[in-house]
Amino acid sequence: MTTTTGPFTPGAPSGPGGTERRSKKNATGTTNSSIDSNPSESPLEWLSQILWPSGEARLQAAGEEHTAATPNAPGNRQWWASPSADQAEILVPADPVPAQAAVRRYHDGFSIKKRARSWAAEAVMHLPGMPDRLLGSHLVVVEGHSSDRTLDLLQQLGELVGQPDLRVAVSLARPKSNRKPVLQMIAPDGSGLGWAKIGWTDWTTNLISNEAFWLLKNSDGPLVKPVLLHDVDLCGHRVVVTSGVMGSRLPRRGTSDSPNIELVAAIAAMGTATSSPVTGLPWWTSVTDVLGAADPAELDVIRHTADSVAGRLITSGAWHGDLTPWNIMSPSPRSAQQGLQVIDWEFAADGVPLGFDVCHFHTQVATELRGMDPDQALDYSARRSPQDLASLGVDPHNQIATWQLYLVELMRRTLALRQAGFGTENVHQGAAAARRLNRIHQGRPKADRKA
Repeated sequence: MTTTTGPFTPGAPSGPGGTERRSKKNATGTTNSSIDSNPSESPLEWLSQILWPSGEARLQAAGEEHTAATPNAPGNRQWWASPSADQAEILVPADPVPAQAAVRRYHDGFSIKKRARSWAAEAVMHLPGMPDRLLGSHLVVVEGHSSDRTLDLLQQLGELVGQPDLRVAVSLARPKSNRKPVLQMIAPDGSGLGWAKIGWTDWTTNLISNEAFWLLKNSDGPLVKPVLLHDVDLCGHRVVVTSGVMGSRLPRRGTSDSPNIELVAAIAAMGTATSSPVTGLPWWTSVTDVLGAADPAELDVIRHTADSVAGRLITSGAWHGDLTPWNIMSPSPRSAQQGLQVIDWEFAADGVPLGFDVCHFHTQVATELRGMDPDQALDYSARRSPQDLASLGVDPHNQIATWQLYLVELMRRTLALRQAGFGTENVHQGAAAARRLNRIHQGRPKADRKA
């Protein structure tokens, strides 16, 4: 395994917030960086330039002349696209056996509608000839072939994992700063080989490098992490390969209403436990590093929040950075796995106030599972977080302060994006956090702001 990982402080120059990855021109003269700045770019064109940087090969919708996967074409060069071939969000191998493995992972989604859709899709894959009849218009194929194998990322990835006939399902995601190809690697017989994330800009490269760094850290208790298999450069891109996801996502209700406190504590213990004024924490350095992107009102809010907790000793440790029910996998009944597997460590960091994961869990549950707008989600988080912070052992005098500092973290994320040159018009939680903190400070007498 080749590793080139290192520690990451969110918002610092070494993390997301640097300049874009140096552009690579393909045969058409466009560049990867231009794709990142153009959200209307075809997802197939975007992915093609990453997988085949020479421009000699590209993905395209097969068209009406193809009504089914071509039997003589390589199985690892054809996909069924969802929701359509032109605007693909997911590519599934156009081969029923590995396709079954690809769609099966959606069975544990939180929406009954999504679960039903994935069950139906898997059932279709079992019926001879039915996938071609129903999905022929969704076919995506590779046109052309890279003359240099070192410029064919799929071929390189297959050789890396010892499967020349590697099949992959691809999550393309919508255009945003964190957008990156995520590949589910599948053998022709349907067995899972793991996952690969491709960093194609400085921002996304730093994210997956940070994930690799945290996957190598020791952990105890109920915490289980994917195994880092490879951390390499392929076709000029950083590629992080991890073991497969075990078990299923937590159910929508019940265990997803509150985080597992033992799990949160185990994550915190991966870092260095300290107790200091907030301005002495590494996390606060990540805040000050992005203040140049703040407007006067945002600076005022952050300054007042720092003043309000001055003199307090804040306990800190590590945090996952995106602890949500959909990033926590519970073991299946037949699995030998013990504990809960936590995935997607891209935003993990050390030196962060203890309890941020609790606050983030409730905020994201309110947003994604309960359909609340950002202001409502913060109200929900404010109601639900104190009890769990108490269970985690956060000092009763610091529970409100911890939640307010978490709001500063939401602002910090927005400022980091702005500092890196990304648009933040559609990033609403940071703005909601600023509004909430502003109301708090306006309603507090000046004499009490440092209490």
